[in-house]
Amino acid sequence: MRDQQEWSRGDAEERIREVFNSAKAGEPQIVRDSGGKFEVRFVADDGAETLGQYLARGGPDED
Repeated sequence: MRDQQEWSRGDAEERIREVFNSAKAGEPQIVRDSGGKFEVRFVADDGAETLGQYLARGGPDED
């Protein structure tokens, strides 16, 4: 994994695929904006059910 890369907001908007692909490759991407910054990271879906999904289906069955 390489170090994070920094982008201006304009550059990131023009090269958004590169920003996302680099983040997915494990390289955090920093996008500088007026007043702050965004950090773009890829988090793999582990297939686990979210709390919202769990509650939406009614939780555990009671016998």
